[in-house]
Amino acid sequence: MKTKKREQENLSAAQLEEQVMRNKVGNYLVCFLDQCPLHDQCLRWIVGQYVDTMPFAQTAINPRNPKIGGAHCAMFRKKQRVLMKRGFKNLYLDMPGRMEYHIRHHLILLWSRKKYFEMRRGDRLITPEQQQDIIDVCRHHGWTGPIVYDGEQEDWLW
Repeated sequence: MKTKKREQENLSAAQLEEQVMRNKVGNYLVCFLDQCPLHDQCLRWIVGQYVDTMPFAQTAINPRNPKIGGAHCAMFRKKQRVLMKRGFKNLYLDMPGRMEYHIRHHLILLWSRKKYFEMRRGDRLITPEQQQDIIDVCRHHGWTGPIVYDGEQEDWLW
């Protein structure tokens, strides 16, 4: 019996992308606006193409909103993979205790306790913007050492 990881290794890149998009359908805000000039580059529209015809209702973007569907669509998500970091359990190892306390509380105030600990454990990927937040908070509190993450992974900016 093959494991999930081994099955993913055997899939082509296109098949893997299709599987990821199909898995996102149930819990991602999609767009069905075909006349949008950005639709072929937008993750929301691409995921929307995988919606099954059976559900009577689907969480989707309101196409009548004036901020939707133009060259500057407010809900546009570029179909581009970026390098995201995973976990920062070792960030505080060389840091003085008082500095760690202030940095941790600042990040919790910035993101929320739940989100902070999900990112710290590696359950939630850390986007480039959140990586910059971590750098800014550490520098603000006087930490000049390296920002250490537990790993990295390439993924879409959902």
